[in-house]
Amino acid sequence: MVKHDVDTCRVLEHGLLRLYKQAVAQRRWEVAEHLLHALEELARSEPACQLTVDQAYLRIPHRQA
Repeated sequence: MVKHDVDTCRVLEHGLLRLYKQAVAQRRWEVAEHLLHALEELARSEPACQLTVDQAYLRIPHRQA
């Protein structure tokens, strides 16, 4: 990727994560799921984005038994 594309990817990555966090905070699970899928797709094309996907996974609420 050229530098411009990497910068564009970073902006998209951080924007998606911000929106994902907001959706989780508002318990908008369907929206959060779509945003998580978008982050996963971004990481497939740009492996450096995987850390952001990992951050998103950590925000998934875990149900207690």
